[in-house]
Amino acid sequence: MRRIAIIGGGFTGTAVAIRLCASAPTPLNITIIEPRQELGGGLAYGGNDPDHRVNGTHELLVLFPDDIGHFARWYETSGAAARDPEGRADSGVRYVRRSDLRGYMNDTLQQTLEENTYGSTVRHVRDRAVAARRTDRGVQIELASGRTEEPDLIVLAFGGQRPSLFRGVTAQARNHSGYIGDPFDTEAVSAISPDNSVLLVGTGLTAADVLATLSRQGHRGPIKAISRRGLLPEPQGDVPNVAALMQRLASPMPRFIERHGEGLTLGASVRALRQDMELASAEGRDLKGPFDDVRDAAGWLWKNFTDPEKRRFLRHLKPWYDVNRYRMVPQTGAKIAAAVESGQLKFSVARLDGLDASNNRLEARLLERGGKMVREPFDTVINCTGPKTLSDDTFVRTMIDLGLVRPDSMGLGFDVDGEGRVLDGDGNAQNAIWAFGLLTRGRFGDMTAIPQIAVRLHNSLPALIGTLVGTEGPPPREVV
Repeated sequence: MRRIAIIGGGFTGTAVAIRLCASAPTPLNITIIEPRQELGGGLAYGGNDPDHRVNGTHELLVLFPDDIGHFARWYETSGAAARDPEGRADSGVRYVRRSDLRGYMNDTLQQTLEENTYGSTVRHVRDRAVAARRTDRGVQIELASGRTEEPDLIVLAFGGQRPSLFRGVTAQARNHSGYIGDPFDTEAVSAISPDNSVLLVGTGLTAADVLATLSRQGHRGPIKAISRRGLLPEPQGDVPNVAALMQRLASPMPRFIERHGEGLTLGASVRALRQDMELASAEGRDLKGPFDDVRDAAGWLWKNFTDPEKRRFLRHLKPWYDVNRYRMVPQTGAKIAAAVESGQLKFSVARLDGLDASNNRLEARLLERGGKMVREPFDTVINCTGPKTLSDDTFVRTMIDLGLVRPDSMGLGFDVDGEGRVLDGDGNAQNAIWAFGLLTRGRFGDMTAIPQIAVRLHNSLPALIGTLVGTEGPPPREVV
């Protein structure tokens, strides 16, 4: 029985286990290494806050591209829809709780195991991979508990990382009870006094989730949210045609590329998007449609950008891309709008330049637009910025040092081939190490949403299974 170790048990890792159990014509012994109590959640869907919702309609939650209504049927028959009447927006579509998506993944995994005729097993090891070493058989994975796993094939499926520590945060501030360095720490957020003055550093969807939680808790104190550009997530657009979206994702060539051609530079891509948006505006169409076409073409565009263009995008354009890409659900938007209208919540363009503890409060140094520095006291400061880099992870660092993986040129994840095989330090694709999801952004450009991950996994499944059952030949050497 072939042994597979999946590192990371969020949506991506659990999806890999489900698809392998349902499709591999041979018994597999699958181990998912995931420290959380439940599979299917990860950082994105691992919490239980009822106000944290998936930022896409329930029809977009596609695990099986050849059965796009699978989640919607589960959502109704499981009772999740009845338990969440607030999930239905005015448009009639539902924006489900993230905890319900985790429940769906767990139920689907169990059903798959009960129904699979090949005798595959899935074992959840509540542990964390911390290091690796080469052996005569392949690769041995060391866990935080001291245990080891030595599989025949490894699937890297982690990605969501908690925020890095701010620069300029003193030890006193870091250890202060009012400093919350992890916005996903529901216990810490729920313990915030209702009258506390709160500073949120970051104005993306993570900050929006925190604001939704504070609203439900009846928070009365003033709230200030800052970011360098002052950009807020866009609201949801027209209700998507999910069948058409899945067809576009499976198409040999995205619509944006069909219209504007291959090999576009970054500048040419931006100009083409503006043309499409001007046309949509003139025709009275939703401007989010042209952006969605760029999103669907991200893999085509990204691979043709030079490294300087990629760095320019990440530094200057990514914030604008993200607020259009990761849109706010209407339920959360309504809570935020009410807080702004009452004067409780204020958004500001500023950068946190330092944080110290003084007189039982936290004193923030804020560098405002124009260079003005102000000092402002707060009772609570919450880090809602982006994730820390993968190189901070000891397991990743070990894999790199051993030459088992190679970081992509932008440090977003690992270099992989077109199927998901991880390239080693010399640029050779490996049949024994694969990656899916967020880790593959360097190859595919945009690999964060469920439909994109599900389609990529679906397309790679024949090659992955061929490797496991011995029908797949040696991987092609990458041209790097």
